[in-house]
Amino acid sequence: MHQQLWGWLDWVVVALNLAVSAVVGAYFTRRNKSTDAYFLAGRKMSGAVVGLSLMATIISSMTFLAMPGFTFKQDWRYVYAHLPYLLVTVVALYLFMPFFRRTRIQSAYEYLERRFGVWARLYAATGFVLFHAFKMGAVLYAVSLPLASLCGVSIAWIILVLGILVTAYTVAGGLEAVIWTDVIQGVALVLGAVICLPLMVHLIPGGFSQIVEEAYRDAKFAPGSTAFNLSEKTLWVISLVYLFQFLQMMATDQMIVQRYCAMKSDEEAKKGLVMGSVLSVVTWVYFSFLGTTLYVFYKYNAAPELSRLLPEEVFPFFISTRVPTGLAGFVISGLIAAALSTLSAEISALATTASTDFYRRLIRRHETERHYVLVGRWCSTAFGVVMLSVALIIYYSSSSTLMDLQTLFFSILGGGLLGLFLLGFVTERVDNRSALIATICTFTAICVWLALDSPLGRSSLPGASRWLPDKFWLGVLANCFLFTVGYLLSLLKATRQKDLAGLTIWSKTPYADRETAGAR
Repeated sequence: MHQQLWGWLDWVVVALNLAVSAVVGAYFTRRNKSTDAYFLAGRKMSGAVVGLSLMATIISSMTFLAMPGFTFKQDWRYVYAHLPYLLVTVVALYLFMPFFRRTRIQSAYEYLERRFGVWARLYAATGFVLFHAFKMGAVLYAVSLPLASLCGVSIAWIILVLGILVTAYTVAGGLEAVIWTDVIQGVALVLGAVICLPLMVHLIPGGFSQIVEEAYRDAKFAPGSTAFNLSEKTLWVISLVYLFQFLQMMATDQMIVQRYCAMKSDEEAKKGLVMGSVLSVVTWVYFSFLGTTLYVFYKYNAAPELSRLLPEEVFPFFISTRVPTGLAGFVISGLIAAALSTLSAEISALATTASTDFYRRLIRRHETERHYVLVGRWCSTAFGVVMLSVALIIYYSSSSTLMDLQTLFFSILGGGLLGLFLLGFVTERVDNRSALIATICTFTAICVWLALDSPLGRSSLPGASRWLPDKFWLGVLANCFLFTVGYLLSLLKATRQKDLAGLTIWSKTPYADRETAGAR
């Protein structure tokens, strides 16, 4: 049996890290006098700061635990599948980001209303809110599990402390506080991970060269199956699915769009996006190598406890039994930082969407900026409560129902969302009616797909369910279907009639100057 090395010095390190986040939130409270200041950090942030924030937001606690766990157990197939993120960054650099910056929007879904009408805005915003409201609770619960084991504290107490803290500094400081705490937490995340690799290398007799040789010989760097088989999760299938996921994130996710718009100039925005993407890929590769190193380490340092652990629990086990007191606090701070940076971004994005796309658009359209900032704070508080509630319900019920519900919401309301945005971005023929019919068809097709793939559907119509693709393909097929149907419907009409100045890649006049551009 291995001794737990956690001590009082680790508590001090973790407490200091959490205290810094609270202080940063309090510091930025008085700066938020307008919605641009609260939701978009006054559109004045530097690219380097936002780039670090992007990395910290994208590298969640799931990355901290899951990627080392997978490469420890299997191979590098998911590492290679993440590389298309760099390709997607190029697309975002020249397509998505310029659109959102020049239209001066506060919400990603505001663009959809300008392009297709209010229905598109509400459809996309509803899907985003429902999915991410559940996701926050799941992330908070997931990070609390290893922390409870490492620190010897109740999971419920960790959920409450982390949840209240991240909600408090997000409510107080808005997006500027979120970005600056992301920077601090990004440094903590990297520092925590960097501490572990030298320790592992030192404890392996042959050092770094042995790690590489052993891992290569045991095919731990392998990409998995490279067969062109659509029914299996081969390298090409996983890469294609991730490509669409990354495209959807860069084009439709309010967390990313907020950061596009928060940077002070186009040049800073380009620098921030490239920096955030490169740092994310480097971090993914590093955490994956940690998992491979753990495989070699435990190959020569057997631990009976590993047989009872899930793959994502192996890295926390190493931290608790091999990292010296004091240093372990920095590593755990990195794990906490990975969770808080993602959760704060989620709360801020949800508050922006709820207050801008629902409250300001549908309820009170002509109030003062102070009023909307106050509403934003109340929305942030409400979503913090939802996050805590979901995490605690998952903990006390030990049920996957909420996770299943989260997946269902995303599949129905998020499926095809990238296709809808692309219809707006890259076509001029597609109008409101064509986009609406295509969205309804896609929504219906997804519902039928999920119904046939349910236990009731499989028992009632086993022949039909056998022909269905794996739900792994849903994001790819739904987006391709919506885009294709929308464009084909647009061919039935002669010409487009709506003024699209500034709303497509073919008409780049800023939206604010539409009236001076004239009809095309």
